[in-house]
Amino acid sequence: MYLNSAAYRTFSDFTQYPVFPWVIKDYTSDILDLNDSNTFRDLTKPIGAINPARLNSLKARFKEMPEPKFLYGTHYSTPGYVIGFLLRS
Repeated sequence: MYLNSAAYRTFSDFTQYPVFPWVIKDYTSDILDLNDSNTFRDLTKPIGAINPARLNSLKARFKEMPEPKFLYGTHYSTPGYVIGFLLRS
């Protein structure tokens, strides 16, 4: 939460809702071993590059699109995602 506060994110504005990085990759274990490196995703790669097939599809789409080119088409924290999450919670 400190990182979100330092970035001036607030709970009052849906477009600045706090962001928590996706660091866990083990969603099947009953107990997480936080000392095991296999519990965490590879943080040297962006989330879209973890799955080689997804990365290849993003690169192919990137080559075919007109300017301005981009790999990821959505922002990680849009109001619609936040409201949907809050409704499910």
